[in-house]
Amino acid sequence: MQYRIVFPTLLATLSLFACNNSDSPANLATDTTTLSSTPTTSMTPALTAEMAQVSRAYVPALFYTNNTAAPQPIAAAGKAALSRLDSRWQAFVVNSTATFPPATTAKPAVDTHLLAAKNTLDQVSAYPADLSAAHEHLEDIRTVMLQMRRDNGVDDVMDTLTLAHRSMGDVIAAFTGATTPALLTQQHKADLTVQLANYISAFNTLAARKIDSELFGFSPAKTQGIQAAISASKQNNTALQDALLLNDNAAILAAANKVKPLFVKLFLAYGDFLSPSAPQWGAFDQAYIPALFASNNTAATFENVQAAQTALTALETRWNVLGSATTPSRYPVTLQTPLNWTTYFSAINTNIATSKAALEAALAAGDFPTDITPAHEPLEDIRMQLLVLRTLENYAWVMDPITRYHHGFEPALTAVKNVADGSQLTAEITAIIAQTLPVLQAEMPKMVTAVQQLDPTLYAFSAEKQAALNTSLTAQTNNLEALAAALTANDSAAIVARTKQVKALFVPFFLQFGG
Repeated sequence: MQYRIVFPTLLATLSLFACNNSDSPANLATDTTTLSSTPTTSMTPALTAEMAQVSRAYVPALFYTNNTAAPQPIAAAGKAALSRLDSRWQAFVVNSTATFPPATTAKPAVDTHLLAAKNTLDQVSAYPADLSAAHEHLEDIRTVMLQMRRDNGVDDVMDTLTLAHRSMGDVIAAFTGATTPALLTQQHKADLTVQLANYISAFNTLAARKIDSELFGFSPAKTQGIQAAISASKQNNTALQDALLLNDNAAILAAANKVKPLFVKLFLAYGDFLSPSAPQWGAFDQAYIPALFASNNTAATFENVQAAQTALTALETRWNVLGSATTPSRYPVTLQTPLNWTTYFSAINTNIATSKAALEAALAAGDFPTDITPAHEPLEDIRMQLLVLRTLENYAWVMDPITRYHHGFEPALTAVKNVADGSQLTAEITAIIAQTLPVLQAEMPKMVTAVQQLDPTLYAFSAEKQAALNTSLTAQTNNLEALAAALTANDSAAIVARTKQVKALFVPFFLQFGG
């Protein structure tokens, strides 16, 4: 097979957010006749999967650097995202040497832009910081990759997105200056009519593609979200078209102003925004577990309440790096909203505030010992919110199978709470335990795998601690097997003992993840 790769003398800047299309080369026009809705690729399936991961790493890097006044958390997230993109790209090039030489040909250009973007971020010394120079280099990278793929028979959704983006930018440019309906001129409307037709054609090509959920690792819920985003854009395009025909300035401007945010929502859906912040999620867990443990007290002394407050303050500090409602964070509302994360982050902010208020109320009442579990329950809800969020993003995180296992055993542990021995075991309680066991048996292998695959640096685990975690998991697995045998033998004493042992073995294991 003959491979071709051609780079323009001046790489175009197809800014996703700024929509500056004046330098776009002619070969990036919206004529997408060479693209099929069913991808055919000269890359192997394994390389295609790796290319998808490069794209997933690319989107966050582009987003975070699209900022002329970035606070420290955004700049830090940008550096992390860029590092991840570089790592994914270099691995792709190495693995493609024998079967897809164009990647090697493209490497010098991509590497040059990656290095220039890195240098821009490394030189930041004060905040807010202008990251736009890094962003422009990343824009150039997608132009290089588009040509690398299209010139060699690779049909990739990211390139279809790029072509649709260019047409979208022309739509935005067509009504520049029309900030109110009264300022919308006949020339604006004439230009909009032309550019909208081009955009609809390009967008419909994108919409006709099958969403490759398996390739990009999209959950069913995420896939539905992408389908909804496509539908919303198509409906808005039709609304804008209708408004232009009716010469309704207010409706024209309302629909035109939605074109860009709706497209951005679709583009961002292809990014992996959780991986670049993995160290921060690990740090959050290390603060979360002590706060959860300290607040789980029905007879707290004054000192216990103060300790719970200290732990909660540490938790809030770690959370503020990620998703604060009031200070700059790695996941600002401008990112949460298009990703459909707002519900989860808002709930977590509320839960932290509720927990703080409960502890403050306990201190104000001055009646000790006191029950501070009203501060514990909102914290329990936080890990469920994060579990749902990471499930939406199909993101494997060690805490999630642990959380599912923990919540899975609660019905059985609640049932035997007041059971002293086998003589007090009823058929009803036995049935609850029997129903719980399969849930635990399903989650235990997931816990084992998650711990085995865990990057120990995320929790600052030593080799000894990792070994201890694996030993604990072996003990917990053996206990489940013993519980299953006890249920089969109808051994009441063993059933009670083994059920209670589920939690006794789990708690010290769980606490190891706390800082």
